[in-house]
Amino acid sequence: MECELAEVINTENMYAIVGRIVNTQAEEAVLDEKGKVVPEKLNSLIFDQFQHGYYICGEKVGKAWNAGKDLMKK
Repeated sequence: MECELAEVINTENMYAIVGRIVNTQAEEAVLDEKGKVVPEKLNSLIFDQFQHGYYICGEKVGKAWNAGKDLMKK
């Protein structure tokens, strides 16, 4: 992702840099036949500052907007 600086927030309790995404690119190896990113192929890296660790994600564990549908009926 290519970003440009949108805002710098500096308060007594927080320092944050906010970026505006201006361009995205992906290797063809992670795209489906329609040109959409396949998350399982992406092998993305996640940083968790609270656990001080890096994690790899990619496994689909539920369907958005439907995962709790059966629970709502009870």
